[in-house]
Amino acid sequence: MITSRYPESALRGFTSHSGPCTVYCNGTQMRAHCRHDVTVVQVTGEIDATNIDRVYHYAHRFVGVAPGLILDLSEVDFMSAKGIFALYALTHECRTAGTDWIVVTSPAISRLLRIGDPSRVIPTTDSEHQALVAVSGHQQTSKSAS
Repeated sequence: MITSRYPESALRGFTSHSGPCTVYCNGTQMRAHCRHDVTVVQVTGEIDATNIDRVYHYAHRFVGVAPGLILDLSEVDFMSAKGIFALYALTHECRTAGTDWIVVTSPAISRLLRIGDPSRVIPTTDSEHQALVAVSGHQQTSKSAS
C-alpha cells in the first residue's frame, strides 16, 4: 500500500467520487462498467511512472470477474514504456484465468506497441465495438466447442 506523509497530497493523487465510480490518479481517469458478459475498463489521460502501477492494479482486479475484459485505452494520449510490461502481465494473467481480453488502442498506444510488442502478443483493436465483437465472438466459439 502506498502511503504519504501528507494525506492531502494522497487525495489529489488518487480520488474517486460517487456515481459512475470514476477513479482519478495523477492525470489519469479510470472507470469500469459491464456490457453483457464483458467488463470494460476505460482509461483516459496519460499513463506514466506516477500512475502505471495503479492503472495496472485497477485493471487487474477485473481479471477473472467476467468471461471477458476490455481495456479501453482509446483516449490515452501517452503511456510510458513500463506500460508495455503491464499489458504483457495482464495478457498472461487473463490467459491463466481463462478471461478473454483485448486492448482498445489510441494512436499513441498503437505506436508504442508497434515497437514494444512486435510479435503482437497483446491482443488489440481500434474500437470498443470491435473489441466487444471479438471478445463475445471468442466466448461463443469457446461455448460451442465445449
